[in-house]
Amino acid sequence: MPTVFVTGANRGLGFEHVKQYAHKGWKIIACARNPDQADQLLDLQNKYGESFIIEQLDVTNHDSIDNLANNYQGMAIDVLINNAGILGPEGMPGAMEYQKIDNMDYEIWRTIIEVNLLSPFKVATAFHDHIANSKKKILVMMSSDLGSVAQNNFGGLYPYRASKSGLNIIAKGMASDWKDIITIALAPGWCKTYLGGDTAEVEADDSVENQQNMFETLNPENSGMFLDRFGKEVAW
Repeated sequence: MPTVFVTGANRGLGFEHVKQYAHKGWKIIACARNPDQADQLLDLQNKYGESFIIEQLDVTNHDSIDNLANNYQGMAIDVLINNAGILGPEGMPGAMEYQKIDNMDYEIWRTIIEVNLLSPFKVATAFHDHIANSKKKILVMMSSDLGSVAQNNFGGLYPYRASKSGLNIIAKGMASDWKDIITIALAPGWCKTYLGGDTAEVEADDSVENQQNMFETLNPENSGMFLDRFGKEVAW
């Protein structure tokens, strides 16, 4: 039974990943900051039993990350999805208002960098050995088309864009440093989630289905790439 580890699994793309992988018979480690409030996750745990594990994890608490990694010492994690991320206190379109060049909330900026950039680096380094000991050996950094410098044609969303561009650089660097796993940055598309908003173009479940199909095609030559949900390279 392969194992998937997902941060930010209580809603959005993270929830869709654990839901779909559970349906496929995978072992699930679903991480959420407040699991006692994650009713949908609890429903899945009741459905799938011991193969569906829910862990409390605040990705900004590095000691908590280390403790969780130690708890799973020796366990192989086939796919780790660094999914936890924020746009700030609001999703789209409200997030546009406090990330403008002439209207910037710097405390929100700091929080976005902490959650979207520092935390996935910490999670990846803490769980590298777990991934390397698995069969599939896949580390996914959940990025965004908004992290593409080439596609930045309308400005705005400075903290979020910066965090995702930085995450892309981290994924590229890890691919150079870690030859024993496959590390990718992933642009899932503009999805209808809390973060993406109701006017987004892609249904979350469709995006995740595409992502999981794409993961099955990955090989070591893909490590360090910035890919969309279909496996096509995204311009840096």
